[in-house]
Amino acid sequence: MKKLTECMTRPPCICCLGSLGDVLLIVGIVTAAINATFAAFTPIIWLLLAFACYLGMIWAVLMRILARLESKPQS
Repeated sequence: MKKLTECMTRPPCICCLGSLGDVLLIVGIVTAAINATFAAFTPIIWLLLAFACYLGMIWAVLMRILARLESKPQS
């Protein structure tokens, strides 16, 4: 768990999850607009994958806050 927390609290991880979420959201909107499916991925699947990336980004930010609070000396 400690290794995962260290990995997820790095800013590049947060940026990558946000960017991937943006890309998946755009792909979902475009596939919905042209009414197409790619490799059996319907537009709702693309949108759900984007939502999962955004949740991962929020989770990473919360883990970063938690790590900061845990490392803060108590007074």
